Amino acid sequence: MHLIGLLLWATVFFSCAASATDGTLQSPAKLATPVLETGMLEGATYRIDIPLKWNHDLVVYYHGYAVTPVQLPAGEPIAPQLKQLVDRGYAVIQSAYSQTGWAVEQGYADSERLRTHFVEKHGKPHTTFAAGMSMGGALTVMALEGAPQIYAGGLSLCGAIEPTDRLVQYDFALRAAFDFYFPDLLGPLVPVPADFMPTQAIERKVAAALQSKPQAAATLLRVWGVGDLATLAPIIAFNTYEIAELQWRTHGNPFANADTIYTGSGDDYALNQGVKRYHADASAAAYVSRWYTSSGKLTRPLLALHDTADPLVPASSAAEYALLARREGHAEQFVQQFVNKEGHCVFTPQEIGRAFDQLVDWVHNGKRPPSGPLP
Repeated sequence: MHLIGLLLWATVFFSCAASATDGTLQSPAKLATPVLETGMLEGATYRIDIPLKWNHDLVVYYHGYAVTPVQLPAGEPIAPQLKQLVDRGYAVIQSAYSQTGWAVEQGYADSERLRTHFVEKHGKPHTTFAAGMSMGGALTVMALEGAPQIYAGGLSLCGAIEPTDRLVQYDFALRAAFDFYFPDLLGPLVPVPADFMPTQAIERKVAAALQSKPQAAATLLRVWGVGDLATLAPIIAFNTYEIAELQWRTHGNPFANADTIYTGSGDDYALNQGVKRYHADASAAAYVSRWYTSSGKLTRPLLALHDTADPLVPASSAAEYALLARREGHAEQFVQQFVNKEGHCVFTPQEIGRAFDQLVDWVHNGKRPPSGPLP
């Protein structure tokens, strides 16, 4: 499956798929039947699942980056990964967000609106957890840092939890390096053509170019630092779309490589001498920094789970968040675990269930999970 297909699969499949309090509303009522509610709140479709044997706890789930609108149909069962939570007795709510792309700003507001709706209609949960995948990991961190009075803990799955501008700047640097070796193949980088889409045809075009210059392909793999030749073409295609979407969203170019020195490529002298240099537009860069740069002010438990060979959100990027939390004196609130797999968000339902069980034990019983491989 090409990368954009995998990304969409993860987003749609997982989406259809100290107790915190938030007021003095009514207590949850006992259920006669399970609840499956869908609807729309201010342009964002949503889904609510409440099991018959509800334990009166809630999981607010944040989906990842989506190129096309996420669907949350009432006629389909909840995704197996989220069914793990429902089967454990938790209510799960999901917003599809009112925008696609890097919709951190909209996704947070839409999900908070849905959470408020849930409380008003179904009662105040005993405990509320945040959970999210990929871009949803950033939203999970945002929820914990910004509303610790609501969220008791969070689970970030393959989450983009380092500062957004640093993460996507990394993507921009790769695409600029690609253009040095394959000029004009994908058109301009600033701005990327508005109609660019990371189709399979584009991926095949990039893959053919990489195969025609194996030394250049090897250099780009070293620049990227994760994955292999099979994943590099889809990464370059998706990164180009992501850059384009953020240029559109911010009405400018948020990225720069003017002061980037490429190292470890195996071709550093030629690459640094020849790569085209770009400067960022200040207002565009400020938006990407705002949505979202984590503060590290983490007062609730956060468990992050990554695939060691994730080609889209490198597992090593979470070390940046660990450093932020340590600087703020909250290192004890963050744990990172991993599974030895290649791919973006390729956890099994059982692995997600095990990770969530650890988070719950940490929140309710103070048992901090071990860092390292997922037990």
